[in-house]
Amino acid sequence: MEFLIKPHDGIGPITFGMNREQVRELFAGFFTLSDEASDFYFDSCLQIEFENDLVNFIGVSQNENYQLMFGGIDVFDVDGSTLFKVISANESESHTFNESEYIFPDQIVTLWEMDEQYDYLGNHKRKVWAQVGIGTKSYLKVVNGL
Repeated sequence: MEFLIKPHDGIGPITFGMNREQVRELFAGFFTLSDEASDFYFDSCLQIEFENDLVNFIGVSQNENYQLMFGGIDVFDVDGSTLFKVISANESESHTFNESEYIFPDQIVTLWEMDEQYDYLGNHKRKVWAQVGIGTKSYLKVVNGL
């Protein structure tokens, strides 16, 4: 399966504004667990957060069941600094690289923890992001503390 990151819209077949039941039907065979605010699929590698029962954040970690694409590249099969540059090129302002965590405010794309341990596709030789995600404007307000 190939999931395409579409800022302000969704990832793969998951779109912002879908309700929890729609997502559960979509990925019924891959369900892992749930808590009050989130559902997890594909051995907890796909995290979907809800606000008022509607998708407002999608976080994805590497999993053999899918490929996550942004700007024509597999985000888990490229050095994290390269992915940072590709995402940054789509922003209105310049950004300073940070390998811990980062959020690009124009696209509301998130990057979390870059390290060799997450390079499952390249024998742990490159620093790859543990999770890549996208959120809604309301998600951005929450993470910015507004």
